[in-house]
Amino acid sequence: MIKTLPFLCIISLMIGCGGYKFQEVEVKLNSGQPDGAYTYLQKHAPKEPDIPYQFELGLTAHYANQFAESSKALDIAGDIAEDRYTKSVSKQVGSLITSDKLRPYSATQYERLLSHYYRALNYVYLNQLDGALVECRRATALINYFKGEDEKYDFFGTGFLAHLSGMCFEAAGEWNDALISYKQAAEYYKNASEKTGVKTPDDIGNALVRLTRRLGFTDEFERYRDQYGEPPSHPENTGELILFYESGYVPSKGQEALTFPILKTDDVEDEEFVPTLIKRQGAVYEEVKLEYLLRIAIPTINSHRPRFSGIRIIVGNDHQKTGVLIEDVETIAIETFNAQRPMILLRTLVRAVGKYLLTRQANKQHEALGLLTNLAGVLTEQADKRSWQTLPNQIFMVRMPLPAGTHTLKLSFLDANGQVRGSQSVPDIKIHPNRITFWNHRTYE
Repeated sequence: MIKTLPFLCIISLMIGCGGYKFQEVEVKLNSGQPDGAYTYLQKHAPKEPDIPYQFELGLTAHYANQFAESSKALDIAGDIAEDRYTKSVSKQVGSLITSDKLRPYSATQYERLLSHYYRALNYVYLNQLDGALVECRRATALINYFKGEDEKYDFFGTGFLAHLSGMCFEAAGEWNDALISYKQAAEYYKNASEKTGVKTPDDIGNALVRLTRRLGFTDEFERYRDQYGEPPSHPENTGELILFYESGYVPSKGQEALTFPILKTDDVEDEEFVPTLIKRQGAVYEEVKLEYLLRIAIPTINSHRPRFSGIRIIVGNDHQKTGVLIEDVETIAIETFNAQRPMILLRTLVRAVGKYLLTRQANKQHEALGLLTNLAGVLTEQADKRSWQTLPNQIFMVRMPLPAGTHTLKLSFLDANGQVRGSQSVPDIKIHPNRITFWNHRTYE
């Protein structure tokens, strides 16, 4: 009884937890009320700041034009994530006997990188370009940390962040730093392209030619020009628009129920039992051989592409350009989860077998106690579905020169086949001569 009580008491951590509902946030965003989504999250803050909440708060604040508050929330998430890479032993131990939901959520690598994208844009919109450059350098440091920690690092999201850094440094006139970032972007896009399907954008090659020419790096300039060709020229008195189009939502995690038969002949306490059990997933045995049917719940994630999967911009009668895919968040999320799934399954089965042993031990003491312990095991068996749910599904980029002045952008939203499925006009976009104007636009369909 004494050994069983801690397990029974810890159920209180799993039941009755309040907080925000993502569906409420989603409804407000879908109806064009980012300020309402932000206000809702503020009113439903958890007692202790946690990473998923801070991510959602930061992104809704960004879309509500609360840029300083957005960066504050995302900074908190980043600080917690960095701290949690030093594991909390007490909560890890708790998770081994209850649920992965008690494990401190440290955020995925791609989530941490994308937070720097929004933080950089926040500074750009506050006319604090130096702050955006700091975010770019922080993103670079984080990428280098991930590379140093893992020889098999997948480079998910790094191409986009290095690309963004190049554009920000270029906007600030930091030509050497811009060139370095574009070179890194070319490498990172290539490293991840096989899994993400995102090709190195032509903009990278254009930038490498343009900047090596400006810096007088003759050998590199000639090499890049031979490789990528001559970049488009910009007429006098023009600026540039760099638009990031964010479409849909990254798929949220669901829950998958799996069953594993334990046989009467099994030595459940053998350290090699769990690997053996994994091979029995879904297997059917004669009832006479069956001791127990172990049921577990693990997270799952499936593709959920948005209606809009591309963009075309028309400005006036002479300027038109189609966006290029620069970040496929859905593919990165699915690939990241698939890489983690074997460990999640192993950890969940170890925990489930431990619960089974507790139940068996309790049952020997008293049948009612065994039933109660078994019930507790069922109630605490919940998949960890935490993630940054307001992230977009895909991000496209349009980079185009425009005459200095104020323009109305006509946006055409495309489906996966390139057909126009929606449109919107955005007025009062100011373009300054010889400067870059950044802007991001989000749809949720």
